[in-house]
Amino acid sequence: MNKQADIVKCIARLSLFYKHESCGQCTPCREGCNWLNKMMWRFVDGKAKPSEIDMMWELSKQIEGHTICALGDAAAWPVQGLIRHFRPELERRMAEFHAQQEALKQKKIAA
Repeated sequence: MNKQADIVKCIARLSLFYKHESCGQCTPCREGCNWLNKMMWRFVDGKAKPSEIDMMWELSKQIEGHTICALGDAAAWPVQGLIRHFRPELERRMAEFHAQQEALKQKKIAA
């Protein structure tokens, strides 16, 4: 990765990897990795709502330290790091997406 990499998409790709690698034995990992993956891909496009950032943080905390092996921790930590260090980027994407949706809605109304 270099400075031009899309950090949100990179973390989403990691979450897809951990979802795929989960053996499914532990409920926090089996269910949590699936939810992290779904939410991360919503963040890539900005389709999520700002409240989902905190929801994803709580979800990652419910996975971390609650699994038999370290895969759950490994899945939670990149997401936590993204939120901790790149929250403004997540919020910016959401604002842009919702502004675009509103503009399209206004165009349809005007037409």
